Amino acid sequence: FDTSVDLFRKILDVNVVGTFLVGRAAARIMKDRGGGSIVNIASISGLRGSKGRSAYGASKGAVVTLTQVMANDLAPFGIRVNAVAPGPVETPMVQAIHTQADRKLYHRYIPMKRYSEPSEIASVIHFLLDEKQSSYVTGEIIAVDGGYRGAGIILDDAP
Repeated sequence: FDTSVDLFRKILDVNVVGTFLVGRAAARIMKDRGGGSIVNIASISGLRGSKGRSAYGASKGAVVTLTQVMANDLAPFGIRVNAVAPGPVETPMVQAIHTQADRKLYHRYIPMKRYSEPSEIASVIHFLLDEKQSSYVTGEIIAVDGGYRGAGIILDDAP
């Protein structure tokens, strides 16, 4: 009810249009060099609906689809395109805005019961950029979320 159209558009511009512009610029360079790898940053919010995240979730869902379209369009040029979809990450921004109540709620639905460290996201990005490790991987969206995407019912008293 409260998300303004201006805010919705701003989030789309940053997350979708920004990803498109950077990807297009990189692809133009990579095409001339005979290939390469692009890794977009999606979010678990683009793979699974979360209450109160209409603009952000829609924008990251668009990044997911953009990644898959780019992978198809650019594969003939030797360019692989994938995305990483993080769950909550211990960044300075998250530390500033997530309350203890927010953390408790996330921990309830994340089987690993914690936020990821930035290095855990970076290692997956590194894998996707490394031609030797991921030369046949394109169009994939890798959730790095401690199991959040696939979690069903989680019992609080489970070991």
